[in-house]
Amino acid sequence: MDRRNIWTFLLALGVLGTSCLVAAQTPTTDSIRQKLAVETDPASQTRYYYLIAKELLEKHFDQAAFYTDSLERYAQHSKSQASKAYVLNFKGLIAKESGKLQEALDLFYQDYQIRQHDPDVHTLAITCNNLGGTYAEMYKSDSAIHYYLKSLKIFEDLKEYSNLASAYSNIGNLYNDQKIHDKAINYLEKALAIRLEHGEEKKCMFTYNNLAVAYGTSEGDDAHNLSKALEYSNKGIEIALKYKNNYVAGVIDGGICHILLEKGKYQEAIPHCEQSIKLLTEANRLVNLVFPYVNLASVYNRLNQPQKALDFAMKGYAIMEEKKLLDPMEVYLEEIGTAHEKLGNHKEALVWFKKFMKLDDSLFRSENVRSLADVETKYQAEKKEKELIIEREKNFKKTSWLIGFGIFLIAFMVITFLLYKRYQYKQDQKLQQAVIAEQQLGLNAVIEAQEAERKRIAKDLHDGIVQELVATKLGFDAMHNSIQHLDETHSVKIKDLSNQLNEACTELRNISHVMLPPTLETKGLVPSLELLLRNSINQAGIQSEFEHFDIPVKLDEKIELGLYRIAQELLNNILKHAKAHKIVMQLYHAGNFLILRVEDDGVGFDFNEAKHSGSMGLLNILSRVRTMGGNYFSEKGDLHGTVSTVRIPIG
Repeated sequence: MDRRNIWTFLLALGVLGTSCLVAAQTPTTDSIRQKLAVETDPASQTRYYYLIAKELLEKHFDQAAFYTDSLERYAQHSKSQASKAYVLNFKGLIAKESGKLQEALDLFYQDYQIRQHDPDVHTLAITCNNLGGTYAEMYKSDSAIHYYLKSLKIFEDLKEYSNLASAYSNIGNLYNDQKIHDKAINYLEKALAIRLEHGEEKKCMFTYNNLAVAYGTSEGDDAHNLSKALEYSNKGIEIALKYKNNYVAGVIDGGICHILLEKGKYQEAIPHCEQSIKLLTEANRLVNLVFPYVNLASVYNRLNQPQKALDFAMKGYAIMEEKKLLDPMEVYLEEIGTAHEKLGNHKEALVWFKKFMKLDDSLFRSENVRSLADVETKYQAEKKEKELIIEREKNFKKTSWLIGFGIFLIAFMVITFLLYKRYQYKQDQKLQQAVIAEQQLGLNAVIEAQEAERKRIAKDLHDGIVQELVATKLGFDAMHNSIQHLDETHSVKIKDLSNQLNEACTELRNISHVMLPPTLETKGLVPSLELLLRNSINQAGIQSEFEHFDIPVKLDEKIELGLYRIAQELLNNILKHAKAHKIVMQLYHAGNFLILRVEDDGVGFDFNEAKHSGSMGLLNILSRVRTMGGNYFSEKGDLHGTVSTVRIPIG
């Protein structure tokens, strides 16, 4: 199965992710309606109607405009910022459901700015979940995990188990998108366990579906994974039908069809596609019908029944045209063209393949698309067959010789040019690799020399000067004790000198620990960063938060030291230049990367200007990141300040 059919399948299942959040965050509609009927406070009325509209949106998306107008009227009557945030959130859900992801992101972000000042942290967590889900669909996994972790922490603190299960599901789905299937299944099974423990049977249908997707796309034991995918899909359908949700049941059944189609079980896929079409039709989900129709067309084309494939493809294509849908248009064009080609309608096939190529010429690959030249040749051959028969004998030898020679000459020139370009490219690559390797060796040598010198200075300070100062201080203390009854004036002076020596010892110890942090070797990176924040940021009167998630137990010593030095440099820059009141540091594991994220609310700085001006602190950070094969990004914060992100590969 080609990647566009997989994409089609995932788009169909993506609707379930939004529905799952809706279901996970609202009580029953009837109970809320009763509260709305007796409520007199406009702000509470807005909140109750938002919850009702969000749950109804799952089954009646075609009524989205009506729900939005009603919600805005409640909000206008309330005139509160919280009510305005509910409207922004609801519009964001509609935009996300409609595939307008950038519009949804802008609306959710406006909602997020309001919720940051709302004492109800539950609503902030919901908004973070929505931001994470939107970033995930835009394939921006770093931003998605950032907001997912924010919502997860709030739900854990509030002990909101239903929403905690949704957060686990979101993180699991994100890992599944990154093809880290074992972690995806682990998080999804955590979500399922919470839902089963707390009796949330209705919401389990979404988690069962997500597990079916994770197993259906996993590599390894195909028989086991297919069995688990079908088991979870069937459980999800059973629950959906129990609660009369034909829409969700139809999408899950379409997912089973796709899994079987991908595994080459075409006959078994047909009844699931047909059942998906039936359920989605009953649920009046015309837009979602395009997915089972195109999958059914793919099945019949592979079974060499092109007329049936064409019939189903044209039904779905009519919906695509009526609703002005973009996805999965390229799949429809390819399947319709394939059906016409199999039926011998070469002229029609050519028309549809040209449409396909115009829509997405990047998909023109031998394993996915028939040769356009071959189709055109067949069409031209049929059209001019009689003329060619008459002229063939007359021009055969002359034309064949000219064409053969021309093809040979062109092929020779093209091959020669390509070989030369390939040789030139390889030479350039070797030169670049040699330069990079030389630079890397130089950087490594400089940094190792710096660390060795720091260790030497720290050891000399701790074992030499500090010990001598301590001995001197003890001598002053002894002298003070011996003369304090004889000469009070000199006794006080000696005591002051002793205190000054004690302060100098403490300062030298701190300098020694900064140059060679002892906790880094004995306790690891996380405790060392916590101590660094306490000794630098907190002592300067600046608030700080440190969050860490899924950090490997054992890290490479160079990575630990490199990240510690980078964090040290970032905090020094904030103390010197940012005028910040609060700092948030995050350290987490995402995919094959260890990510350090430092955010402040200060005045910010221009990264490009600092880089071009040769800032030593910034150049030191960039050098260390480069030696570890990582990346460094700096951007403006949500409201103000600076967000610095370091990504280091760890495996």
